[in-house]
Amino acid sequence: MVGTMTVGCGSDTASTDATSDVSQTVEATSDSSDAVEVSSLLHGLDKLRPQAVEGFHCDASPDVTTVDVCGKSLPATVHLEWTDCAAPTRPGGPGGPGGGGGHGGPGGPPPPPPLDGGAPPVRGQSFGAGDAGGPGGPGGRGPGGPSSGTVDIVNAYEAAEDCTGAVTQSQTVTFEVSRTNTDGEVSTVKGTTSSTAELVDGAPPRQKSTQADVTRTHTDASGAVVKSVRLTGELSVAFSTDTPPVRTIDGAYTETLLDGSQGTVTLAGIVRPSRDVCPWPTGGTLTRTTADGASHVLSFGPECGDGTLDGATVSLPERGERGGGRH
Repeated sequence: MVGTMTVGCGSDTASTDATSDVSQTVEATSDSSDAVEVSSLLHGLDKLRPQAVEGFHCDASPDVTTVDVCGKSLPATVHLEWTDCAAPTRPGGPGGPGGGGGHGGPGGPPPPPPLDGGAPPVRGQSFGAGDAGGPGGPGGRGPGGPSSGTVDIVNAYEAAEDCTGAVTQSQTVTFEVSRTNTDGEVSTVKGTTSSTAELVDGAPPRQKSTQADVTRTHTDASGAVVKSVRLTGELSVAFSTDTPPVRTIDGAYTETLLDGSQGTVTLAGIVRPSRDVCPWPTGGTLTRTTADGASHVLSFGPECGDGTLDGATVSLPERGERGGGRH
């Protein structure tokens, strides 16, 4: 949810970097866990929207198996795999779906047309364009650039014998996404989620609850871990009736840093459209309370690309920008 960003003078670089790391970890977790719903795969392969989340943006030909549930074909397993995938620019612009190395082959298919027939000005940063603490970001260090990754999704379904009422979906997801910069530094987000949701025909899930255990690590060129954050906790996701749906995410995590210190992370009303609409959340707050009791609040919106960190305006770069340094 947060990548390279510029904050006002006097902001604390360490807290800014840590908040960026936490926010990107949360984003990778929720995107991987919600990939099936946001890509509209529940409505069939012909409804697939490859720019909705990073995995489907980067792997244009995912491996999908299906199972029949009450006469409807639903995804049983999904495997996404890609290497060296560049982030998209604006909808309809260069750098669209299909970075090299995904199942879709070099370059992938042409990007889908923008939702409104044009290329609206978006003041956000795409998933892969820059990284927390990346070149030009807070502290001017750390990995950024194209991503490589895998996402494996396994779904099981329970329905009444007469197929009345909602279908219960139980889902497990394992994922690992890495970025390497030109200095050989690597940022990796790796974890697992377990979710349950109620499905009704012709609509997004009514509500989805997810338990997550995910770790983000930064390693230097020698492979030594220089920074890490582990998040364990729960998310609750509400889906709009849009296609693809807008997600509203609430939740709470325990945060454990490399030195063993612990804190808490609270998500309140994070509004997350699909990435081909806006690469940033457009509402809600992420609050970190560190071991020493200090709190840092990151707020998004109301427009795409707007935000504040501890009350100071956050400058979120345009898609494809590497971002400016800290004032």
